[in-house]
Amino acid sequence: MKAIFKITRHLLDETKAQLERPHPFAGERVAFLLCRVGLLDDGGLIVLSHSLHDIADGDYIDDQSVGAMMGSGAIRKALQVAYNRQASMFHVHLHSHRGKPRFSHIDEKETARFVPDFWNVQSDLPHGALVLSEDSACGKCWIPGREAPVEISRFAVVGTPTRKL
Repeated sequence: MKAIFKITRHLLDETKAQLERPHPFAGERVAFLLCRVGLLDDGGLIVLSHSLHDIADGDYIDDQSVGAMMGSGAIRKALQVAYNRQASMFHVHLHSHRGKPRFSHIDEKETARFVPDFWNVQSDLPHGALVLSEDSACGKCWIPGREAPVEISRFAVVGTPTRKL
């Protein structure tokens, strides 16, 4: 199955700015992108991001073994946003380098553990995780009824200029 992710230039810039802010103790920041999802003619998915849900400073756990660890309050608030806004939620963080990023072993393990929790509040919607770099992205999408996540095959930034990551 093909999955395409689209984000506006403005929202991408806002997201990166939030993720680049220093935190009092976490080595990196994380957030969630709220999205709408549509079906493509070929049976694939298009994911359209529309707003950002930032994680409050107090909702991080001081765990020096990882770049950032969200506490239960962060997940609970994101679940509430997904429920209230009827949104697909995509966890996002930044790897500060140029070129195609990839999920670390910890990213793989942790996202596989918490992303499916969003089905408890929006059971018919796909949810996922993204890693951004300075000029590219990678992502996975958990789709209801499928055992394994689907790799996001294409990223598009809509704005001036429109570009493909």
